[in-house]
Amino acid sequence: MATKRLRDTRNYSENVRNSILDRRETSLFKKAEELSILCDVEVAIIIFRLGKIQPITWKSTILAQDVLTRYLSFIEVKRLEKLVTHEDYLQKKVDKKEEQISKLEKMNEAKEMEILFNQLVEGKSIDELDAREMKGLLKVFAAKLAKLDERKKELNQPPNPPSNK
Repeated sequence: MATKRLRDTRNYSENVRNSILDRRETSLFKKAEELSILCDVEVAIIIFRLGKIQPITWKSTILAQDVLTRYLSFIEVKRLEKLVTHEDYLQKKVDKKEEQISKLEKMNEAKEMEILFNQLVEGKSIDELDAREMKGLLKVFAAKLAKLDERKKELNQPPNPPSNK
């Protein structure tokens, strides 16, 4: 069942905020359990609450200390090797989307030029075109000319004689 997302919890009473935090902790612990089972890794969660001396740990305090100690015992370079910050993750997503947008823009440009080429064949005046359209048409003409030359070469080749095997 889907739960409502609360945007701003500052206006709620302390009890309401604590109950929201408790539900989110439970959800986080469930996800950590699934992650540890599916990926066969050790997961530890340590949560520090404001005003509380003892942190909340998952699965147990001893396991959390053990995992944290082993993590901190690695050389810092080795620890940071696979570390992905949220900013890096989002930047990769943005770069990927920009690449997709760029590809779509190029495809759109090619289709526009193809339509424009067909309009010129049907009788549209070339005087109405701007510089961008002229450049695009030159590319279309070059591509069509290359296809024509390739087709000419195919047609001018002598047919292969049948073998007597």
